[in-house]
Amino acid sequence: MRPAAHQPAAAGAWLAVAGLAIALAGFGAATFGGSGVRIAVLLVIAPLVEESLFRAGLHEGLLRRQWVPWAANLATALAFGAVHVLVRADVHGWLVVVPSLVIGQVYGMRRRLRDCVVLHAAMNALWLGWTLLAPLH
Repeated sequence: MRPAAHQPAAAGAWLAVAGLAIALAGFGAATFGGSGVRIAVLLVIAPLVEESLFRAGLHEGLLRRQWVPWAANLATALAFGAVHVLVRADVHGWLVVVPSLVIGQVYGMRRRLRDCVVLHAAMNALWLGWTLLAPLH
């Protein structure tokens, strides 16, 4: 069975949510301080590179090797978490496993890298906004 056909309304909704999240993160960074380079990495570069490697690379490769979808998603999310732990040298890198499972579920349903990149950017924007606003409380 093929994935559901592209629905312009759903794609527009994803883009609107991602755009709003990115705009809010940009506003928060400009208002409360934040590096433009950090913002570019979190909202553009990391989602493109990480989803290309983990989703279009590892996840898709496991699915093509006949892994059951939930196992391919879990293995990809755990690999994503492990890389974050190693790069950050911090156990809190494992926290990315949960959002990675959500993005993997979207990939499993739609098999569109673009959707994963937009969702990843939106999640990073929300995290960035949270980290910029958290010191105010």
